[in-house]
Order: sequence, then C-alpha cells, then structure tokens
Amino acid sequence: MADAPTNFAALSGDYISAYITRELLERADRQIVLSQASKKYTLPQRMSKTLRVVRYNRLNLPTSTLTEGTPPDAVALSVGTKEVTVEQWGIVVLLTDIAAITTSHPALAQAIEVTSLAMEEVLERERANMLMAGLTQVYYPSAVTARSGLAATDKMTSTVIGKALSALQQLGAKPFEDGLFYGFMTPQQQNDVILSDTMFQNASNFSRVRKLEYAEIGEWIGAKWFRSNYLPTYKGAAVPIVAGAVDATTFKGTITAVDGGGTIGSAANFKFGIVFKDKTTGIERWVSGPSANIASAATGDNESFTVTVSATNLTNYVYDVYMTASGGAGSLFLVKSNQTATTSTITAVPAGTEATMPVAPNPTGAVETFNAFLFGRNCWGEVELSGMSLQSYLTPDSASYSNPLAQGRKAGAKIAWKSFILDANFGCRIETGSTFSANLPA
Repeated sequence: MADAPTNFAALSGDYISAYITRELLERADRQIVLSQASKKYTLPQRMSKTLRVVRYNRLNLPTSTLTEGTPPDAVALSVGTKEVTVEQWGIVVLLTDIAAITTSHPALAQAIEVTSLAMEEVLERERANMLMAGLTQVYYPSAVTARSGLAATDKMTSTVIGKALSALQQLGAKPFEDGLFYGFMTPQQQNDVILSDTMFQNASNFSRVRKLEYAEIGEWIGAKWFRSNYLPTYKGAAVPIVAGAVDATTFKGTITAVDGGGTIGSAANFKFGIVFKDKTTGIERWVSGPSANIASAATGDNESFTVTVSATNLTNYVYDVYMTASGGAGSLFLVKSNQTATTSTITAVPAGTEATMPVAPNPTGAVETFNAFLFGRNCWGEVELSGMSLQSYLTPDSASYSNPLAQGRKAGAKIAWKSFILDANFGCRIETGSTFSANLPA
C-alpha cells in the first residue's frame, strides 16, 4: 500500500495565510516645501478667528517744487489692510480593539503617523490652491501668452525664469534674508532645465551641494530653487458635448437638458465644464474647456440638466461641474462638487459667487501644464490659531459613555490655519509644458 502524504493543502486550517515582513512598504514621497517661502503669523487665543495685517502705503511723490514762504498742502496717509479668518481642518481614523492587537504591525502608531501626514498634505494642497487663485502674474515660455497655447515643447528655460524674476524686481519685490528669491518647480521642469537649457549647462555655480532633505535643487538666476512633485499639474480634457457618447480616453462628458426637475429657466443657453480631481488628494488634474451653448428645455421654467461621465474615469477621480449664468456668457461657476456617480443632476443656475472654473490646458495631444512659483519676501503668509497648531490626538484606551466596552480607539490630527496673499506683486507663476510626463492616472 502506498504512503498517504499529508500535504500543505490538507493542513490549510492550521497555517498562516502569508508571512508578513517586519518592514513596511515605503509610502510614495510627496515633497511639502511651499511653506519655506511664507511669512508666519500666530493668532493669539481669545482674539477672534480673524487676523488683520496692516501696511502704510507709499505716498505719491511731489511733482512740483515748493514756493518760497508757502507751505505745501498736507497729504493723507494711506493704510492698507489684509484680513484672513482661520479655518479648521481635521481627519480621524477608527481602529477596533481587535484590529489593534491582531495585526503584525502597530496599526495604532501607523494611524497616528498617517493622519498627521495627511494634514500636512492638505495644507500644501490649500497653499497651492490659494497661490493659483491669488497670483495674477503668470509667465510662459517663448511667445506663448495663455495656458491654452502651451505645447510640450514650451519648456522651462533660463529665459522664462529671467522674465519672471525681472518683473518681480521691477515691481519692488525684495529677496529673502539670504539675498535670493525662492522658486519652486516640478521634477519635469527641473529636468528640462538640466538637460535642455544651454545657459544652465554652461554654468558652473549650480554644482554646490544642496540640502536634499528640503528638496532644494540649486541657486540659479538670483533664486534658490526647490523641487516639489505636489505642485498643480493639469491635463486638457475634451469639452462636454450635448449629444453622443462619453469618452474615457479624453475624459469627455455629456450634458443633457431635462424637462422639469429643477428651477432653471426654459429655453436659455448655458455653457458647462468638467474638472476631474484626484480621488486621494482632491487636486484638480483633468480640466475641460467650456462647452458650446446648450439650451435648457423649452417650457415651464422648471428645467434641469444631467451630466454624465465615463465610469472608467471615476476609478481614480471625482469630478466638479461648472456652469455659466443664463445666457451662456461670462465665467463658469461651480455647481457640483466631488461627484462620485457617473450621472449628476443640476437643478439651479449658479448665483455667480461660487468658485470659478480653472483655465483649461491645451487639449491638443493631451498637453500637460506644469506650474512653478517664484516669490520675493512677504508675498504670502500663513496664520495659525495659538494652541491649535497641527497636533495629533488619540482617544483613551478605556471604556467611556459612548464606547462602553472599549471596542475601539480613534486617532486623528487637526489644525486651525489659513494661508493668504500679502502682496501679489511679490510673486508669480511660471506655466510650461515639458518633455517629460506627469504620468497622471487614466
């Protein structure tokens, strides 16, 4: 009689499903660097939630000489103020008691770490969003004058850096204490300069050792440059259409006029736009141009619209919908935010006070737009509420009224904070294409 082996499968009820290594996989690195260029303020406790920054403005210079024996007319002092109200941000993770003691790695410690990291990334996202909206000076390579005109060949160069820096200096922007302006660029822009810019390649003063822990990449043309893979990067999506199929490859959505279901006036024209945002970070990535005029249904003044996108595009993204006021002219305003379903319904026109749609990149060839920032001193600031700087929290490991059997613990982080523009003349954006891709998910 042959031996009856006891194999691995026969003992499946008595083995660990997988060996788990002690070393955790590293998280992808996001370079959080923008705060190095901000002016820091602290709002004392019991002094409201609003900070006011005051500046006495320059006087207009006299244009005529004095008349002997006649005193000149006095001029008034001009005071400028900037007010900013702090906002509270926070995130919480719940771990059950079983999860906390049965996992191979200290899940509670990891929860504390990742919630704190998430808040740091939220603040960097909000800084970038504020700067994108608040910096009115934008410079492009070559003869390009708008984001929609950028091609992949319109790369970051010493020339466009010089253009931006000279503009800031002309407007009176001052360097930081080390005598340099501060610049922040994406890895794609950095490598375009390193590999393609002749002026840079011929220079020798860029070879000094840099502080890698701050993502510092060098001093060039009067500025200290930092690298960040967390700066705004856009790609052009197809404009929404009124008829036809959605398209996942070009992120094209469709708009359908519906008879009834809302408060929109009848037989009125509107334009629409769709912006897809990274599901994990909330950062805008794919931006469509505005649609052609799309008319609401004909009668009743109770109309609505539906917006449909491809389910494939919702694997990695959520989307916002923008719409003009009646008539189809002017800015597009936010009417739907963070949508997760393939179809959403618009029942009312925007009031005109909502956030406006970002400018669409060039959709031809799915050109990616990369943003860099260049700052002088006191261009923008950040304020924290005293006693509520970024902190981590952990609920007690004991029973309570709301958790009578101590079945879980919560870890989280919060901050009361706000970033804001102090003087838009002291900073600018540089928008470029690149030889290199951002590899945005489809």
